Amino acid sequence: MRVSERDLSYAAVMARKNEIMMASLGIDFDDFIESPIAFDYERMMRATGFSLDEVARIQAEVKVGNTPIYELKNLTAAVRAFAAHGKGATIVVKDEAANASGSFKARRASISAFAAHRKGYRGVATATSGNYGAAGASQAAMRGLKCIVLQEVFDSHGVAQPEIVEKSRACEAYGAEVQRLSVGPELFYQLLITLERTGFFNGSLYTPYGICGVETLGVEVAEQVRKRYGKTPW
Repeated sequence: MRVSERDLSYAAVMARKNEIMMASLGIDFDDFIESPIAFDYERMMRATGFSLDEVARIQAEVKVGNTPIYELKNLTAAVRAFAAHGKGATIVVKDEAANASGSFKARRASISAFAAHRKGYRGVATATSGNYGAAGASQAAMRGLKCIVLQEVFDSHGVAQPEIVEKSRACEAYGAEVQRLSVGPELFYQLLITLERTGFFNGSLYTPYGICGVETLGVEVAEQVRKRYGKTPW
């Protein structure tokens, strides 16, 4: 049966969601279910095939990761003024706006776009209500992939939220097609339909590829703090 002839009712699409996910990721989530209450998360993450070093290398290619940290000296001083003698934290922030597209979500999108390109997909599709859409569009553009962003824009009264509309424009500036939807279960349903119709890679936030992309963040914090202060953060 051709995709165009398949039943697109909500119930039918949801019934074949695992089939769609398998086609759009190359990972069968059912393989990792061990019981009704147990899921082998670690084995699923190993199935992506990326080591932490590989993730860092891929991200460095596309202006992602190794963002700077800054000590908040006044806040650190204020905390120590009220802390017991010999106590009080050194407070630092990590500037994730230094990533391509301006947020830490570029870490997730970078690995999804890389995997999509390596696996031979023509494009990526992702569901979002904010910054992840711009991250996905940016990373897809750098890999020469098409991108469709499905975005929750309208509230229950059909009113577009200005801050979300602005993020839609950012997605379009990176070359993505944006489908503007209302908040609710429609988003996942439309993502499944889009993946099935286009044959694109599922570049959404919480796929295994997106998850492994964000793991460099904590490692960088630990390494940067050790380098600057000679201590491991805790």
